[in-house]
Amino acid sequence: MDIRVYRISTCHWCDKVESFLKRHSINYRTIVVDLLAGNEQERAIAESYHLSKQRSFPVTYIDGTCVIGFHESRLRHLLKLPSKKEEQEESKLKDVKGDIDLFSSGKERHEITGKMREWLAQEAKNHGYTINPDQKVVEEILAGLAVNEKRYGYKACPCRLATGKYQMDCDIICPCSYCFLDVEKNGRCYCSLFVSDWFVSGDSSLPEYIPDTRERSGTTERTIDVVNEETPKPVVETPAVLYATHIKVIGFMQDTSDRNKTKDGFLKAAGALNIPGYSVQWSEDTAYAGTKVDDAKVTIKLRQDADACTYQVMCKADNGKMISGEKIFQMLDFAECKNKLFECYIIEKGNLNINQVLPDEKRYLSCLHLDKRTPVPRIWAVFEMEGADKDTFMIDAVSHEDYMFGKIVEDIAALETNYNLLIMERQRYTLAVDKLDMLESTVVSKMGTISMNLPKSQPETLKEWLHGLSNNFGEISGIAEEARQRMNYTILRRDAIRKIFNEWGESNEGLNYPSISRFLLERVDSLGDQYQRLFMRIDSIRREMSDLITMLRTKIDLILQEQSLELQRSVDETTKTQMIMQHTVEGMSVIVLSYYTIHLAGFIFEGLESSHIINISVQTAKAIFIPIAIAISWYLTFRARRFIKKHSSKKSK
Repeated sequence: MDIRVYRISTCHWCDKVESFLKRHSINYRTIVVDLLAGNEQERAIAESYHLSKQRSFPVTYIDGTCVIGFHESRLRHLLKLPSKKEEQEESKLKDVKGDIDLFSSGKERHEITGKMREWLAQEAKNHGYTINPDQKVVEEILAGLAVNEKRYGYKACPCRLATGKYQMDCDIICPCSYCFLDVEKNGRCYCSLFVSDWFVSGDSSLPEYIPDTRERSGTTERTIDVVNEETPKPVVETPAVLYATHIKVIGFMQDTSDRNKTKDGFLKAAGALNIPGYSVQWSEDTAYAGTKVDDAKVTIKLRQDADACTYQVMCKADNGKMISGEKIFQMLDFAECKNKLFECYIIEKGNLNINQVLPDEKRYLSCLHLDKRTPVPRIWAVFEMEGADKDTFMIDAVSHEDYMFGKIVEDIAALETNYNLLIMERQRYTLAVDKLDMLESTVVSKMGTISMNLPKSQPETLKEWLHGLSNNFGEISGIAEEARQRMNYTILRRDAIRKIFNEWGESNEGLNYPSISRFLLERVDSLGDQYQRLFMRIDSIRREMSDLITMLRTKIDLILQEQSLELQRSVDETTKTQMIMQHTVEGMSVIVLSYYTIHLAGFIFEGLESSHIINISVQTAKAIFIPIAIAISWYLTFRARRFIKKHSSKKSK
C-alpha cells in the first residue's frame, strides 16, 4: 500500500495524522515540505498541490485517494481499520518533526511561550473569539506560531505553507482573514485555535473536518491519479483540441532582489528549448528568444515591472496546421520563480467552432474596435471565479500576422497582471482594517475610561492618558498613510485596466454575453471606494481623539497654570516675610548699636564730670546723647546695607 503524508513541521494536525498511523502500525512515508530545500522542495510542493489543490496541510495519499487534514473517520475507512471511539491522542511525536527547535535555550522558549499566551489572550479579547479549551492543542499551535514568527517575522498560520513574503502571506497571519467565517460556519477556525460556543459545548452537528476556506476546493477528499515518484511534476496529457496559435502566460510576484533570479529562470527556460544564451535579446525590463520545436515556431518573452514579472510562451505550427503547445509548455520549468500570481492561456482557434473550445455558460465577450480598416476582432474569455489563475482567452477574427494580434496578447497579459495584483491589494486592505479594528477597540475603551474619570483625575494620570492617546493617534495616522499609498497604487493599477478597455472600444455587438471589462472591473472598482470609506472612518476616530487630546492638554495646562499661580503667591508671601524680618533685624541692630554707643558715651561723660569739664550729671548727659546715638547707629546700619548690596551686585556681574 502506497501511503504518503505531505506535512509541514509546525502543523499539529500533521502530528495527529502521523500519530494515528504509527499507533496502528501503518507503514507510510513522510515528506516534510518546509524542511526541504531547492528542487526537492519544489517537487514536493508540486506533488502536494497536484493531489490536494491547496496549500494547507496535512495531505495524506492512500493508494490513489487524497485525504486533506486530519479526517480520522475517513482514514479509518480507507485503511480498513475497525470503527471505534476516538482514542486519546498520544504525546506529540518528536522523531517526525525534524529539527525545528529555533530557540537557543529553555529560558528563551519559556519567555516566548509566555508572550504568545499574552498575545493570544489579547487577540481573543480584541476580536471577540473564544480560545480552544483544549490546552494541549493550544500549546501545539502556539509553538508552531512562535517558530513561524522566528522564521519569517510574523505569525503565519502553522497549518498552511507560508512563502516567507509578507505580501503573499498577509491573509494567513494569525488570526487569519478566514477565521471569522470558519468559526461562524464550522465552529472553529482551520487550525482550531479559535472556536465558537457550539464547539465548546460539544455540538455533535459540527463537522469533524473543515475544508480550507483559502482554497477553491471545498472537498475533503479527492480520488486522484497516482503520482509518479520519478517525475518531478505531474504529467499533463495533451488535449484533444488543437489551435492555430497556443499561448501560455504566467505571472509571478517579485521585488528588486528577484530580478536576477527571474533572468536566470528565463535563461534556463531558453536552454530547455535548446536556445543558446547569446541569441537571447535583452533590454532593460524585457527579454525575447525564439526557436523551432517539432515543426512549431516557439517564442518566449519576459517582461518585468516593479511588482511582477510575466513569462509568455507562444506556439504556432510552422506549416500552418493546428497545434497544441502543452508538450512545449511542459518542457519549460520556471522553478526559479516563486509566488505565482496567475496563469492564463490565450488561443487563436482557427477554424474551430467556439463551442469546441469554451463552455457557453461561462463565456465573456468583447468586440474590439481598434482599427476601422480591419475586421472587428472578438475576444472570448472564461474566468476561474475564485481568482483568475487558469483563465482562458480566445482571439477570433484576427490574423496572427496582423499587428493587432501582438497588441491584444500584450493587453491581455497586462490585464491579468494588474487584475491579480489588485486582488492581492484586497488582502492588504483587509489587513489594514484588522489593524484599525484592534486600535479602535483599544482607543474606544480608553476614551470611555477617560470620560468617566476626567473630573477627579490627578495630573500624573492625565499625563499618562495623554501620552497613551498620542501614541495611538500616531499609530492610526501610520495606518492612514500606508492605506493612502496603497489606494494610490490601487488607482494606478485600476486606471491601467480601464485604459486598455478604452483603447479596445469594446462592445458585445448585441450578443447575449457579458463583457470582459464587466468581469474584471466589478471586482476591482469597489476597492478604491472601500479605501475612501476607511479614510472616513479613520478621520472620524482621529477627530474624536483630537478633541479628547485637546481637552486633556487644556486641563493639564490649567492645572499647571494654577500650580504656577499658587507657587507665585507662595513666593510673594515668602518675600514679604523676608522683608519684615529684614526690617526687624535692622531695627534691632539700631537699638543694639545705640545701646552700646550710649554706654560707651557714659564712660566719657563720667570722665568729663570727674574732671569738672562739664557741670551736668552723667545721667542727664546720657539722656541728651540718646537721640544722637540712635542717629549714628541708623546711619551706620544704612551704610552697611548699601555696601553689602553694592558688593553683591558686583559679584553677580
